[in-house]
Amino acid sequence: MFCRTAIRQLLPAARAGTRWYVDQTGATIDARLKSDLKAAMRAKEKSRLTVIKGVLSDILYAEKGATTGASFSRDSDDDVAAVIQRAIKQRRESIQSYSEGGRSDLAVAEEAEVVILSGYLPQQLTGEEIETLVAQTIERLGVSGVKAMGVVMREVGIGSAQAPRSMVADAAKRLLGGP
Repeated sequence: MFCRTAIRQLLPAARAGTRWYVDQTGATIDARLKSDLKAAMRAKEKSRLTVIKGVLSDILYAEKGATTGASFSRDSDDDVAAVIQRAIKQRRESIQSYSEGGRSDLAVAEEAEVVILSGYLPQQLTGEEIETLVAQTIERLGVSGVKAMGVVMREVGIGSAQAPRSMVADAAKRLLGGP
């Protein structure tokens, strides 16, 4: 009878409509995506469902396509955030193409997808914050010149979940005096 008693104690949480065994507070981006996929299926939100399925497919492709030298982990928010940022970049390029081609309806649909994808990224650093962190790193290391770019990029400590690596590289190149 112990099992029935234990189950009865847990049932009120399950009956309240919440899943007592899923904790979203410390969940990885991948776990949130999978959870939201199920919620979108239940709610029959086709646009959200399509976007989430596409990103999960991209994540799986990145995981399977990782070469021996490069590692990819679904559990790493930095790796998954890089995939999401790549998807956002592709959609922004599509928005620009659709706008130039006079297809504002398609541009609006792509913009809605960008909003959905942006919700899975942590708070992004602004350009000024990136430049400040890069400048502090350059000052701490005491380096100058474009040849020190690799050292600065390794030591700057900005993960790809916080900002696209291209923005960090542009700021480092600008502050190191590159072209």
